[in-house]
Amino acid sequence: MAPLRKLTGAQAELFAAVCHHYIGEAGSEFTSSATPDEVPIFSHLSRAQRLTLIADVAVGMLCEDEPLPPDTIQHNSAYRAIIEFLFSALSWETDTLDDVGWDNVGEDLLGFDDTVYSTRERTDEELEEFRVKEALIEHRAEKNMKKLNKGKDVGEFHVDERDTRYGATDLTTARNILKRIFDGGPVSKRERDSIRPLTDKEKIAFRWRRLCDAALQEDTLENLHFQDDWSTSFPLCNVNFDWRCETLNKWKMALNLLFDTKLMDYGSATDRALVYGSVDYRSYADPSQLPRVKALERHINLLMKVYASTWDPKLLAIDQRRIYAVCSKEQYPGHYQKEELHPGHYHEEWAIGFHYECLARGINLEKSGQNYQARLNVFRDTKDDLMDGCEWDFRSRENAVLESDQRYWTPKEEGPKELGFLQRMCSGPGKLFPGKNPQTISCWTSENLQACSRCRAVLYCSRECQIADWKRGHKNVCARLAKERKDKEKISQLAKDA
Repeated sequence: MAPLRKLTGAQAELFAAVCHHYIGEAGSEFTSSATPDEVPIFSHLSRAQRLTLIADVAVGMLCEDEPLPPDTIQHNSAYRAIIEFLFSALSWETDTLDDVGWDNVGEDLLGFDDTVYSTRERTDEELEEFRVKEALIEHRAEKNMKKLNKGKDVGEFHVDERDTRYGATDLTTARNILKRIFDGGPVSKRERDSIRPLTDKEKIAFRWRRLCDAALQEDTLENLHFQDDWSTSFPLCNVNFDWRCETLNKWKMALNLLFDTKLMDYGSATDRALVYGSVDYRSYADPSQLPRVKALERHINLLMKVYASTWDPKLLAIDQRRIYAVCSKEQYPGHYQKEELHPGHYHEEWAIGFHYECLARGINLEKSGQNYQARLNVFRDTKDDLMDGCEWDFRSRENAVLESDQRYWTPKEEGPKELGFLQRMCSGPGKLFPGKNPQTISCWTSENLQACSRCRAVLYCSRECQIADWKRGHKNVCARLAKERKDKEKISQLAKDA
């Protein structure tokens, strides 16, 4: 399982932008996009190790003279994580368009998509049934997790190749995806040409969508690297939307086809299942998933142990620098004051030296989709002479304390890992607000919880929440929960269907 080819042009530019974006994401304490749930092996490694993997993948996918990324489970996980980072960036961009900060973005550039997806609110009965299923799944998951953590033998993990939950996209399922993003034909050249020039603020506001649109438009029959049923059936230049589309699901479908389905050799279904697929309480409630959970834990702990033994705190930022060197389009003028520099003054000497050497070799850092190999060569030729500041994270400032900064990054502080799921919450409605449907309100408290004495399947933080939930409808399902919480086969199927 590995990528099949190098990236070039607009597709390479988009991939490089995502990798460069990850430098900041990896070092932030306040973002979860750096550790996507969908890629558990990658997301449970240390920050330093994740950056090493991203740097390896960026070099392998972008630099023409380098081999493709190593065909290892950790590098394949990193590649899949990059796709998830892109989804997060697109989601963030769409959300911020509604903020006051983007009030000058022209309305004529918004909402270019007339696709309507029918939705309706659940009835009270449906909400009650949903809570029953969730309570059964969570209760069984907690039981299974405790057994697993005590060393229960669940056997070796293997996925049958006929299991459509894993591996390459099933063609029958994919036809529904293709219908949603191709029906109606592509946006015409005339309509694209009629878009007025964007202001600088609008270019920033739509940055990720414009990069993605350019990458999709490069996927033409003429540019295809492989001629097979998948690639020739749907060149992605023919999608029925452009960068003005606000329907995030369409972007995800198209980009997943571009960077995953068309570009990856999946290998076995077992390998695929280890690379992609979140671990949550549904995974624990389904006994067939427990071997996968244990296999993931073994891989994670082994990878962490090997990496921790080789990590050098004096080279903390070496992979951040490698990613920056290959992927960044930022100029780094030497006349800026220290406080104006990004990513931080500890890397000023290295960054200015790198840029000056690129200029001396005639390398234009602002050119899109090219020069990646030449930039990597400059990095390799100069890195040993410009080591000052490499022990600091890219985000560190002059008031930082090196000891605490490095402790934040040290791999040995991270593990060993046991996969799990978010702590269970109180099943009560909490405070009932006037005008709110009590069926849709949750308490969210996760401390000092006690189980219902009869069904043992739901938890409460207080007598008040228990009484409120009883009146809300638990009295109608308590006996049912008490009976069905022991039906392992039924709960396993509920978890699979959820």
